[in-house]
Amino acid sequence: MQDAGNAHNLWADETVEISPDNLLWKQYAVYVDLFKFYVDMTWKGSTWFYAITGAILTYYFGHIPDNNPLLRYTLVLPVLLSFGLAFIYHQGIQQTKDLDERLEYIRKRLKLVGKPHIVVLERFLKLGRLLFLLVGLAVLAVFFLSFLA
Repeated sequence: MQDAGNAHNLWADETVEISPDNLLWKQYAVYVDLFKFYVDMTWKGSTWFYAITGAILTYYFGHIPDNNPLLRYTLVLPVLLSFGLAFIYHQGIQQTKDLDERLEYIRKRLKLVGKPHIVVLERFLKLGRLLFLLVGLAVLAVFFLSFLA
């Protein structure tokens, strides 16, 4: 860590202007917008998944007494969504590492004080991936157990 006397050499301050035509600044702005888009899509995708899965499971468990042999196939969609989203979130984790490296490079070159906290997105993706796998396995178990009943 540098002392306060040399801090002006490390970071831009309010007197430094970054030209709007600066290619690194333009790339930084695009990456920040991309980060915001990823956070938004991750949140919406997770919410969408749990809404659909919850509705299907509510329907399934509410209609078990009907003895409909086709009812079990309503569980196929949540299983496919679970494993599909787990795969997509896994890929997203890899991409967030790349995005973080790019933002860090630009931050250092432009001597910016900070950058978006990519680790928040990465942790959300990891938790989402784990939960999707657990939900997928649980619903898959219910599907197979429905053949025994």
